[in-house]
Amino acid sequence: MRNRAEDRIAAVGGDAAVAVLESKRRTVLMTMEDRAIEYLKLRLGIAAAERALRAYRDRHRSSMMARASEAFALISRGAYSELLTQPSNGSELLIAKGVDGSSRIASELSKGTRFQLYLALRVAGYHEFARTRAPAPFLADDVMETFDDFRAEEAFRLLAAMARKGQVVYFTHHRHLCEIAKTVEPSIKSTP
Repeated sequence: MRNRAEDRIAAVGGDAAVAVLESKRRTVLMTMEDRAIEYLKLRLGIAAAERALRAYRDRHRSSMMARASEAFALISRGAYSELLTQPSNGSELLIAKGVDGSSRIASELSKGTRFQLYLALRVAGYHEFARTRAPAPFLADDVMETFDDFRAEEAFRLLAAMARKGQVVYFTHHRHLCEIAKTVEPSIKSTP
């Protein structure tokens, strides 16, 4: 009387067939193991690269965010004291902190204040770039059209300071902005 194992071996086709199946099984397991190791290596590499990028971004963002905060505080004439970021669904939200302690997401700011924020970020980015390289010309096209005269004056102070390091070109068709710029920096050259 044969036992169940012998019946199974006979059903598969004998000892040789079992050996072939066992060889194929081991080959598949080894392939799976190799691919799993490769996958883990790739995932670890990706995780390491993401961590390095995050550290680089955080290191450079801190100085840039500090400069952007200063510029935004100046342009907004002290209405906002600081810029912060907050994680949200895999990205980050830019938050403007008011001097009264309130916080507003950048997208919730008025159009004029968003333009001030945009200019503050550009100014900070320019300084960050110029810190390690020869400064490129800074071009701005009527970004102050929504600013009141006081905020435009502060913005021109920032641009004048940048012009001491590199070239700043501001395009506008608003004559009153040209007058404000000349008041802030008498050496400004304007063309009609």
